[in-house]
Amino acid sequence: MKSFLINLIGLVGSWYLIDLASKKPLNSTFAPFVFAAFLISSLLWFIVKFGVTQRSGFAGDSGGGDSGGFSGGDGGSGDGGC
Repeated sequence: MKSFLINLIGLVGSWYLIDLASKKPLNSTFAPFVFAAFLISSLLWFIVKFGVTQRSGFAGDSGGGDSGGFSGGDGGSGDGGC
């Protein structure tokens, strides 16, 4: 929970500092990169916290069988002309 609060404070603080039209490099260049880093960190925190392994489907599905695509035939007409 502490890491979430750090991410939230970082997001709010860097959002407050962003000014793309500013002549200061802190506000126009550095702050957007810091905001993006905190945003990615927050997204990763949510993924780790709530998990991505919760599947909606059959339990124990091994995925065997035909995978689709061109599994049979030569895939062309073979006449080679118009």
